[in-house]
Amino acid sequence: MKKQWRWLVFIVFIACFGISNTMVIADNVGSTENTSLSGSPKNKTDNKTSGQNSVSSASSQSDGKNNDGVNNSSTTSSSNSSSSSSTSSKRSIPKNNILAVSSVNWPKKFATWTQGERVYGTFSNNIYGFMNEVDESFDGAHKYVSFDIMANIDWTQSPKTEFYALYETNGQYHGQIIDRSKVDIVKMESYSYTALWYVSIDLAGISADKVQICIFDDDGKGYWPGKGFWRTNGVADDETYPFIISSPSFGWSKIDQSLSDKINQSSSDADDGIIYAGQSMDYKNNAPRVSQDNIVNFSNATLESKKSIKFNKQTVVNNELVSDYTISTNLSSLENQVTGLDQSGNYGISTNLKSVLPSTTQVVKSVQYGGLKSINITPEALAKKTINLKDYTDPKFIAKLQKDLGSNLTYKWFYYDQLGTSMSQANAPGATGVLGQDWLSIDNKSDLGKKIEQQLNSNKDGYLQLKIYSSGKLVTVGNPILIKGESSNFEVPDLIDFGTISTDDVINGSSLESQTSATDVLKVTIPATTEVGWEVTARVPEDGALAKLNGKLNLLGKDITTSPTVLADINKSGESSYDLDAKLIFSGYHGQVDPTKYSEAINWKLEPKITLNASE
Repeated sequence: MKKQWRWLVFIVFIACFGISNTMVIADNVGSTENTSLSGSPKNKTDNKTSGQNSVSSASSQSDGKNNDGVNNSSTTSSSNSSSSSSTSSKRSIPKNNILAVSSVNWPKKFATWTQGERVYGTFSNNIYGFMNEVDESFDGAHKYVSFDIMANIDWTQSPKTEFYALYETNGQYHGQIIDRSKVDIVKMESYSYTALWYVSIDLAGISADKVQICIFDDDGKGYWPGKGFWRTNGVADDETYPFIISSPSFGWSKIDQSLSDKINQSSSDADDGIIYAGQSMDYKNNAPRVSQDNIVNFSNATLESKKSIKFNKQTVVNNELVSDYTISTNLSSLENQVTGLDQSGNYGISTNLKSVLPSTTQVVKSVQYGGLKSINITPEALAKKTINLKDYTDPKFIAKLQKDLGSNLTYKWFYYDQLGTSMSQANAPGATGVLGQDWLSIDNKSDLGKKIEQQLNSNKDGYLQLKIYSSGKLVTVGNPILIKGESSNFEVPDLIDFGTISTDDVINGSSLESQTSATDVLKVTIPATTEVGWEVTARVPEDGALAKLNGKLNLLGKDITTSPTVLADINKSGESSYDLDAKLIFSGYHGQVDPTKYSEAINWKLEPKITLNASE
């Protein structure tokens, strides 16, 4: 008798609870025409979504479970395992396996999402709906969206299950029936009358800004022993669009995303586009979760290999999925890292952050890593010019570090000598000091200057790295400064030919023009990043032929004497060309003229002018 009584109570409980705890479809599905959309509305109401809800019902508790009773860690690992196995078993996509139904009047807005819940109790039914995060992955041409939902313990035995994709592009809504061959369903965990199910759907072929997955199943009409969904589930208790479970909407071909500095989140310059080693950034998008390492990529390969990404949480805000990550550049791995971080003549290293979701790839933001500029200099320029690192440091970079990490920062400079392939602390004035107040200064007289001069003369690259400390603890490093030797060069004619000169021209005086004037050209090439002005000089020997004959060589309108004569004063980079307009001028000679041929050596020289920087 007791057993019969308990069984009667159980049947009555199931019938009542099935009626009173129901699920959703959509806020505004229109009426169907020739083709019936299962789960069309009984009453059309505008159901509002709360401002923000966790996908997993609530935050994790200390026992590793959500308050819905689902163990997050075991569920996630099982889901990933199932995803892997289901992905590998996918066959090639058959034609027309996603069916567009033109005769259905699809909704004009996304459905209110259906949130599942695990409820404890001997005779309690768990709330059907979506559990935990929504994930995205790909395998070749296949693009999968996977998720866990709570449903009947024998749900896969239902013959009534149908899957729909509702999607929106530029404010226009459309829908598709998803062929059952594109769906994998795996039972993850069983309860008294319900189970946690892992579902993977191949959405390859869909191109839309945003997508929502809707699942219909009215097997049993919500009553035992049916295997389908309940009529309502608490989201739309007036039974609007019964027997339907809907996902939050999520970005697909067009992703809304934001990147902000977590330290500086509330400041006006939080998004100033400068990042540094060890900095953490908060990245959010409206897309499903993907493998952590792949959510965002740096276009610079070295920075990409040194980044770390942590998935924080997934929430639903105004019915839309929001995935939250933290992106960091690893300080310990970027210390002493110099190669692969070369930069141009600009401050820092320019790199793009790109999201690489299976559904779409797009640039998140172009950022500047670090704030230091490379040094390009010739050995000659170093011999005459002091290099002050203040002139190679972005003031915005210093200001950002002081604001984020504190105003009492100290620094040390380290030199990486590729000749000896070792990094050592720099030995030069200002090699250590207070950040923003003291500056490293390099000339060819310091130990560091001599090392750099040797490096330049050997045509080798070297690097400087800035390490920054707070109370003696390393807090960040600057991008490495490449010290590169660049050669300025010039070309002069091998021979200026004045032909045969008569004795009368020498004895009586005359002015003779070169017979090779078309090729008498001075060409000078100055590096684009030169830090000094340059000049070309020429002179003749004191005991040369012209001096003995009372003659002069005239180039570019200037008499070339035994002292260096400046022919060209150059203050621009690139190639410059000058016609020499060469002449021989004799002022008259009263001695004996040797009938043999005469030649004169010309000493040409290109060298930097001595200048001082404003910072010196």
